[in-house]
Amino acid sequence: MHFTICHELDAPVDAVELAVLSPELGPRLATKVASLESVVTVEHALRDGELLRVLRFQASAPLPIFASYPVAKDAMSWEERSTYRLSDHAATWQVSPKEQWRSYFRSAGTYRLERLPQGRTRRRVEGDLEIRLRLLGPLVERMALAEVQRTYDAEADTLRELLSA
Repeated sequence: MHFTICHELDAPVDAVELAVLSPELGPRLATKVASLESVVTVEHALRDGELLRVLRFQASAPLPIFASYPVAKDAMSWEERSTYRLSDHAATWQVSPKEQWRSYFRSAGTYRLERLPQGRTRRRVEGDLEIRLRLLGPLVERMALAEVQRTYDAEADTLRELLSA
């Protein structure tokens, strides 16, 4: 399933970029999304105009469709690895669940900051989400995408907070 999520921010690209690069972004995000137990920064390294960031996410509960099933805690944990390039204000990202769950899940995409008139910025996230489960796959994908949308909405709010700090 392909998706695009956009948010507009009332700040210039350079200011938004500093917020995106902030090591506080991941930990602050965890406090804003009820379905997340934690977001831990595993790696945050800025070298040669690129930020390599690895965030480890731990969900607090499985998707509602799995609430009556015993879902292993590590099935609700994943890492997001992104490489943000200062030169084009863009990143590529990939989500990796624990090894034993990778055959069921795949997600990757791009993250871009775009200049808008009047010194504003659009943050555009595009990606693909694939959940390979017999019969339930499409339904679970839609539910997972709703969580992805909530998470990026919360990230936009977190960026606004970092901009005003």
